[in-house]
Amino acid sequence: MRKLITNSKIKLSILALSIAGLSFSCSEFLDTPPEDAFTDSNFWTSENNVRTFSWLNYDTFLGYGNNAGTTADFYFHNSSNFDDNLNMNVFTTFNTTANATNGNWNSYYTLIRRSNLMLERIPTVAMDETKKNHFLGVAKFFRAYTYFRLVQEFGDVPYTDAFLQQNDANVYKPALSRNDVINNVIKDLEEASALMLNVDDKNVTVNKFTGYTLLSRVCLYEGTFRKYNLSQSGNEYLQKAKDAALLVMNNTSYKLNPDWKALYNSVELLGNSEVILAKRYIPAILRNSIQAYTNTSTVQSGLSKFAAESYTTTNGLPIKQVGGNSQYLGDNTITDVFANRDPRFAKAFGNVDYAYSDKPLNGLTSITGYIFQLYNNPSTTGTEVTTIAQNQIDAPIFTLSEVYLNYAEACAELGSATNADLNLSINKVRSRAGIAILTTDGSGASVGGIAINDPQRTSSLEQITGVVNPLIWEIRRERRLEFMSWTSLRKADILRWKKGEYLDGTKNPDLFLGARIPSLIGTNSRTKVNAEGYVIPYTVNRTFVSPKHYLTAIPTNDISLYAVEGVELKQNPGWQ
Repeated sequence: MRKLITNSKIKLSILALSIAGLSFSCSEFLDTPPEDAFTDSNFWTSENNVRTFSWLNYDTFLGYGNNAGTTADFYFHNSSNFDDNLNMNVFTTFNTTANATNGNWNSYYTLIRRSNLMLERIPTVAMDETKKNHFLGVAKFFRAYTYFRLVQEFGDVPYTDAFLQQNDANVYKPALSRNDVINNVIKDLEEASALMLNVDDKNVTVNKFTGYTLLSRVCLYEGTFRKYNLSQSGNEYLQKAKDAALLVMNNTSYKLNPDWKALYNSVELLGNSEVILAKRYIPAILRNSIQAYTNTSTVQSGLSKFAAESYTTTNGLPIKQVGGNSQYLGDNTITDVFANRDPRFAKAFGNVDYAYSDKPLNGLTSITGYIFQLYNNPSTTGTEVTTIAQNQIDAPIFTLSEVYLNYAEACAELGSATNADLNLSINKVRSRAGIAILTTDGSGASVGGIAINDPQRTSSLEQITGVVNPLIWEIRRERRLEFMSWTSLRKADILRWKKGEYLDGTKNPDLFLGARIPSLIGTNSRTKVNAEGYVIPYTVNRTFVSPKHYLTAIPTNDISLYAVEGVELKQNPGWQ
């Protein structure tokens, strides 16, 4: 972010505050703090200090990572090796035993504690009441966002909405049910959105419409999670998702950017009309390495066959449409593969040639043959691109395109979708992409008067946990393709839809295949292919165990720590 603290004394002071005020145990060692260091008792005196403290919260948005780091929400994300992105270095299996610690568990609760501190201290600060309400909303936003991610990963989790000292009896409490935590998250987001300003600092800090955007994401997640994972009605949440999305869509300040790729390769996203919140990178202050890892001799992660075949042709029909699709030319050559396909396919993965260990393309290779080109920007060249920790393209965090697709999916899941709803939302995304718009009779989906009939929708893979109607199927496809920037959204979608079988190589053989390169059949190439010529990136397989792998294990050290305090923190199913 460009709103970074530049005064070294302030930096040190905030660090001192974070140690003295936020750590559970370090404060006892700070008997005599430096004279220029803030403490919890003398910090909360001005709006500027409150704003400065709130900047710390934005570290939770990983974006493209920080400097040389590969902890990110894109490309490097730990959902790598999910079903679209096959990891460049190692085959990722699912854990079989519970880990003693978990970095997310610790960092998330640190942010929650910081948010609770803000909520307790801000009412005491002498500042404009509107700004005071705004920052109370900011604190509620980050608390909600963090509890939401805890629930997504761990299910039932301990919950507190108070700033607690280490010796407080309420520090160690039994986990609250995921349903109750989510209801608290929604309450926080509704209150946060009402409190926050319409605009604070363009699109680099959260505001009222960031709150509504997250609310639509949370409620869509919860509505579909309850429907598909808990066999409960999720309509209350789906309606909230639709309503929250519409509040953003009705704000005429937000518009789709004409160039989809520009969301992911722009040096500057400040003021971009589609980007509701961005993480910004500035030379000499904060950079990333996303371009370097996709533009050097480092082997790239690769697109799976399973993902590649989800791209439709420009007429909007699936490549295996029952009755045929004359626009699809097959996959004998790379030219055939990309011909007439959704333009986002070529924008993300190029259409010049495949690249693999035996045949690099301009020095680049990919584990599956598909070269990832999404982050390339012609205006950034040389060492600025190829050097680790020197990249400066900005990362989108929340976008209008997600809001449109949240709205469309909520309508479809409620069973109330009309052509007007589609034109208001998903069809804007499809028109921007360059593919035919959808029409519906409420559950079916058509393009150009032709009913979409994708055999994949009713395949044995889909029948494992249930087949959805054609409209929901096409909306899910659109989410996959629109967000084919390898973000964490895909992981969340798969789990809320209860489609863990997508991640199982036995149930889904296309998962661990890449591009089709027939010329490698029968050769001694280092790049292995099967009898049909599809690249085999790994010689091992992976099994998804349900319900175990729908949640991460509670860290065993924390279970033990709670037990010492006489509180049972229950392990998730399958991890006991």
